[in-house]
Amino acid sequence: MNFAAGELWLSTTLCEPSVDPLESRISTGPLMSREFRTDIQALRGLAVLLVVLYHARIEPFGYLGVDIFFVISGFLITGLIKTQLEQSRFSFWEFYYRRAKRLLPAAYVVIALTTIAAPFFLSDVGMWEFRNQVLGALTFTGNIVLLSQSDYFGGAAETKPLLHFWSLAVEGQYYLLLPALLALTPKRWWLTGVSSLLVASAVLCFYVAFRHPSAAFYLLPTRSWELAIGSLGALLPASSRVAVKVAALRFPALGLLLLIPLGPSGLQNPVMDAALVCLATLILLLAPSRNNMAVRGMARIGDISYSLYLIHWPVLVYVRSAWLAEPPALAIYTAIAFSVVASLALYRFVEEPFRRGVVTSRVRLAPGFVAASVLLGVAPAVDIAATQSKVDFSEIRRINYGLGRACDLTPGSPPHGVPEACRTTNRPQLLVWGDSFAMALVPGLAKTVGEAGLAQLTMSGCLPAIGVAAFSRRAASPYPRAFGEDCIRFNDSVLAILKSRPEIRTVVISSPFDAPVSNDFMLLERRDGAFTEVETSEDVAAEGIKALVEAVRALGRRVVVVAPPPVASFDIADCLERKARGGVMLGRYSDCKIHVSDYRRMRSRTLELLDQVASKADVEVVSYHDYLCDDTTCKTEIDGKFLYRDSGHLSYEGSEIIARKTRLAERLIRAAR
Repeated sequence: MNFAAGELWLSTTLCEPSVDPLESRISTGPLMSREFRTDIQALRGLAVLLVVLYHARIEPFGYLGVDIFFVISGFLITGLIKTQLEQSRFSFWEFYYRRAKRLLPAAYVVIALTTIAAPFFLSDVGMWEFRNQVLGALTFTGNIVLLSQSDYFGGAAETKPLLHFWSLAVEGQYYLLLPALLALTPKRWWLTGVSSLLVASAVLCFYVAFRHPSAAFYLLPTRSWELAIGSLGALLPASSRVAVKVAALRFPALGLLLLIPLGPSGLQNPVMDAALVCLATLILLLAPSRNNMAVRGMARIGDISYSLYLIHWPVLVYVRSAWLAEPPALAIYTAIAFSVVASLALYRFVEEPFRRGVVTSRVRLAPGFVAASVLLGVAPAVDIAATQSKVDFSEIRRINYGLGRACDLTPGSPPHGVPEACRTTNRPQLLVWGDSFAMALVPGLAKTVGEAGLAQLTMSGCLPAIGVAAFSRRAASPYPRAFGEDCIRFNDSVLAILKSRPEIRTVVISSPFDAPVSNDFMLLERRDGAFTEVETSEDVAAEGIKALVEAVRALGRRVVVVAPPPVASFDIADCLERKARGGVMLGRYSDCKIHVSDYRRMRSRTLELLDQVASKADVEVVSYHDYLCDDTTCKTEIDGKFLYRDSGHLSYEGSEIIARKTRLAERLIRAAR
């Protein structure tokens, strides 16, 4: 299930059932003998292949492999607990001991190796985030840690080496609840209890997915329905009639598993694709496949699925980090091949010995895990201390909110006036109106506008236009249709505030102006008081911006548009920091400069839109291009000062440097009309 946000980041993850391969068995009689399920191992192999290919950007919708894994986990673990409870031999200690023995050794090896490599590939900000990721991985709270790192301004998902540990956290939390639910509840209530959990979680997931997609993606209450589907399958009473009907659905279910990850169903709610995959997985679990060559081959991949899951993501993160932008295909294929080989070694020399009890005795294992946890928990702090620079890169790259965080106004709560924190004087003569790119203008303008003063009315992601807003066509984006409606109302409120503040004489609007011409977005247009969805269009966006310009002029004010600074396909500030720290960097962007040809290609539709705005609205569009760029490249630092805090937003220092050196405030006031 994909709840990606912005970079969203959120779809680049997977999970692996934290169950022993020897638990891939079914009960087959009154003596509860157990037969190995090769087909379940094959399902694991299919799931991990889908996700690895997705993360390598070879296959488009492999993220649904995570849902396959969750169902398998719920099915196997519930079956194990059920059998042991029925035989009066269930032990909480034994259950969690086996989970630890299965999960921790391989995970700890990967965390240790990832920690050793981290200083060579991560920035200062990335290292601090990585430290929290390690703590989350060790305490099975990684999903909560990642949720806290998934806001609009947070680093992209592909920069977080332990991002994939969120799924183990979800499973670990489920395994804290499930044994207690079954052990403390009479057997006759097991099916009802798990069914109620499934329904409640699914309903909550549907509700939260559109409102808080990151929370819906990461948190147990909105993901447990997938595990509960597997649990429900394990608790269903045996029935020959039902078994025959389920067996007839085996091939359609397999078809769904193969087709939906390659191309979604087209249903607007992403939960539906996940639900179809989960139900198909359950059918295959209830109707075992024949043990043929294809099943056995895929089962071999299933054997190493946990190790491959653990290894492949950090490897891909570091490869992409070294290249700054997307690496060449050969580098990605090499990374995958390395991950497979390393997974075989991890399975052979770590997973298997610990699982079979060869490595150490039970008495020594528990304190050994505790000691290893402590060492791994402090290791990132040692890394940070050992590589600490005299330069405070975190301060340089802090989020540029303009006059303050309070000036990133909240969707759904339109302002009724200029907040005190968002103006430099009581009677400002200049208003900056727009989104996060407008915020980034403010520090420089505030330092150079003088006694005229400045006010800031900005909301992240909101295009400055009247009656038009961009929203993501991805169903669970942080910019859904509801955000588009909020954005239109926000701009109406700003216009009303402007009408009530006659001292404001000049209005500066700024934005990246990319969303209204992006194929990833749609436009919401207000017509006769109703909202209508339309495809992104330069004409519609230009008319909305023109309407804003005309509305401002109708109030007797002057207006000017500021084009976004040149942007890159990589994190400029991260590149500059790693260059200063001597990090590993490869490829054409290792000089950290913006290539004009790349920028013009990436933003061709934005540049065309701004040309239309200048012509249709008869407004001046002020650009940084002449100051920052020559014929081939654009500067990203001046006198050793970072101009950017990420791939496109100006840093505080960058905003001030550019404003002073270009006399930006004077230029904007002079250009406004």
